[in-house]
Amino acid sequence: MQVLQTQRLRKEFGPLVAVQDVSFSVEQGQVMGLIGPNGAGKTTLLRMLATLLPPTDGTAVICGADLYRQPLEIRKRIGYLPDFFNLYNDLTVFECLDFSARAYGVPEKKIVDRIDRVLECVDLTDKKDILCRHLSRGMVQRIGLAFLMVHDPDLYLLDEPASGLDPIARISLRNILKRLSGEGKTILISSHVLSELSGFCTHIAIMDKGVIKKFGSVEQIQTMLNPERIVRVVVLDEPQKAVSLLQSIPDAVLKDCSGNTLRLTFTKGPETIARLNALLVSEGVQVIELTEEKKDLEDLFVAISSEEESLPHSFANAGS
Repeated sequence: MQVLQTQRLRKEFGPLVAVQDVSFSVEQGQVMGLIGPNGAGKTTLLRMLATLLPPTDGTAVICGADLYRQPLEIRKRIGYLPDFFNLYNDLTVFECLDFSARAYGVPEKKIVDRIDRVLECVDLTDKKDILCRHLSRGMVQRIGLAFLMVHDPDLYLLDEPASGLDPIARISLRNILKRLSGEGKTILISSHVLSELSGFCTHIAIMDKGVIKKFGSVEQIQTMLNPERIVRVVVLDEPQKAVSLLQSIPDAVLKDCSGNTLRLTFTKGPETIARLNALLVSEGVQVIELTEEKKDLEDLFVAISSEEESLPHSFANAGS
């Protein structure tokens, strides 16, 4: 089910075009990483989707509601976490979440149970009666998510949520977002630090100077940028025997051989890799490791940034 669709969404600030005719769509349960340098237009795009900033042109349908005609309906269905936000420092964690629940119209009889479940999800049950001013930066970020979760939105719009967090806090935040995605929630998360999103997003959009340069699933982009699959094979001994056997597979090309480690390229699917492994084992070659090398988001971003030509139009506008 489609949760978010934009059509040529645009925002101008005088002569500055901050977001240029952006079109994409996101399905339920997907996690889309909005990647780009500072000043790329990510925050402006998120603020428009959160109905906090009117577009200059274009439109969007969010959770079935029109951006122009039904902004209040959209606000009921989304959770927006800005890059910089403040909790009420003189309230306890419970009081802060209670305020959020009441502001969003959560029924009175459900509030306490909802807060307890949310605090358990963000692993802050023991901080329930602590004043917000005493929370660490990582805890504040998790409470910020809890502030959204308490009214159970369908779509999360998160602007740089891992900014300033230590590695442990980032892992905790990532685990929370994975859990939400597993529950069918849709997440649009921006960052200029690629390692924050690596291994977490199902889809990515590369944004620069207000333009979505590339959009699609991580697998789509990896395939488009790397049509050849690279496989690393480590054998216990007899590497030359392994080389001879591998050269008999027509779809495999030996890239290099260093000691007992071989790297090969394939142009076809995983069945070739399975055939390669079966051949080595049947001929008595002891395989220690057989893995496919894949680029992470940082590698993809560098590859995309260095491209002189964009991907085919049909891919660059996937989902639009």
